[in-house]
Amino acid sequence: MPVRIRLQRQVLAPVPVFRRVRAADLPVAMAERTRREHVPLTFFVREWDAWPDSRSAMIADAPAGDDTDDLCRIAAVVHALCDRDGVAVPTWVYSHRSEVDIAWGRHCVMDGFLWDQTLADAPTACVYHRVWFDREFVGMATQRHGRTLS
Repeated sequence: MPVRIRLQRQVLAPVPVFRRVRAADLPVAMAERTRREHVPLTFFVREWDAWPDSRSAMIADAPAGDDTDDLCRIAAVVHALCDRDGVAVPTWVYSHRSEVDIAWGRHCVMDGFLWDQTLADAPTACVYHRVWFDREFVGMATQRHGRTLS
């Protein structure tokens, strides 16, 4: 039996336009503590890599919040990304410096071989902020791992 299909006209909802994730947006996203609290910063790094023309706007406004550790983490990641890609480091980055070492990422054990390796592989921005993560977190491959920047 032949079937006639009648197309229905549907009104499509407008597609929302999202702006790029900004460093100023990260404290709110990081305040929602989960087992994967590094996700907002990871997403920021991916947006940074995907939209090079938007980088200045992404870091123009300073993040604000009550968690000084999170502000130091954000500043260290922004500082490392700016150094990596030759973008001018915003002045607000230099006002976020931890008094104690903060481990960030896979190597959260602050002792032994993994910690020594994290310190050796960390971007130079980590030294200033005392927030330690490996270069792979911000896409800075090392030759020891046999990778190149792409």
